[in-house]
Amino acid sequence: MRVLAAVIIFAVAAFSWNAAIAFPDGAPWGAANPAAEQNCATCHFGDEPVRDSVALKIDGLPAQPAPGEMYELKIIFDDPDMAIAGFQLIAQVVEQQAGTFVSSAEDVEFIGSAIRSTAPVSNDDGVAWSFEWRAPVEIESPIVFHVAATAANDDGSPFGDIVHFRSYRLPAD
Repeated sequence: MRVLAAVIIFAVAAFSWNAAIAFPDGAPWGAANPAAEQNCATCHFGDEPVRDSVALKIDGLPAQPAPGEMYELKIIFDDPDMAIAGFQLIAQVVEQQAGTFVSSAEDVEFIGSAIRSTAPVSNDDGVAWSFEWRAPVEIESPIVFHVAATAANDDGSPFGDIVHFRSYRLPAD
């Protein structure tokens, strides 16, 4: 019985360690898309991911973006069961980049039309991240924003984390 318990503990520890170091620089860009092969729920699990989550929203998105215009956006995430949280957001036009993100926040990084947190944020009645998005100069197709946020329990393992997904679609000109 002791041998079986030791094997189980070793397997859980090895799995947790591997999941934690699988992406030491953060989730792959594009993991916010729930249809992506490597999405946020690949490494954070415990319960089923929440699709079209009402706990996750983007404030500041225009009803219809103006070409080249800069918009101040804010991701608001409110899951009362989370201890810490992180996010990733991508803007796409038919699987291509759409616009660019910028942020001066210390714990946020961006590359083109993708942005993500680099450090967990503690839950104090919900969390929020602010940044800017510049719409593409030409908008010929609808722009889809895929946002994912992880409600984590802060135990250092992938167990007990819940990923929330939500998508927004902005029309073309």
